Amino acid sequence: IWDTAGQERFRSVTHAYYRDANALLLLYDVTNKASFDNIRAWLTEIHEYAQQDVVVMLLGNKADSTHNRVVKREEGEKLAKEFGVPFMETSAKSGLNVELAFTAVAKELKHRTMKEPDEPKFELKEFVDREMRTAGCC
Repeated sequence: IWDTAGQERFRSVTHAYYRDANALLLLYDVTNKASFDNIRAWLTEIHEYAQQDVVVMLLGNKADSTHNRVVKREEGEKLAKEFGVPFMETSAKSGLNVELAFTAVAKELKHRTMKEPDEPKFELKEFVDREMRTAGCC
């Protein structure tokens, strides 16, 4: 797990990491519009440099900061839909959906390596949506 925090000083090395990555969790801060605006560039780079079958998930972090929110949930959902990646909001502070994000990605990766020819395809987005509905999450 590499956490670059979107810092510019890691920009030059991220292309090398994309090539070997199995999964990428892209986080933006719902209280920081610039972090959300930068996601489009990160997604574009991922599609250019990462393996074609890399698992990508978009996460809007700090969902607990309702008073300071500047990025609406719908904006994150729209961007995720545009790039065809699963989306959820998380909170590192409260733990909201953090485990679910990692579990969903792990299940997808495991399914890819263990899949039998006649087994139905695991759908990451559907799994995330179902788990979030079951949990009664936001």
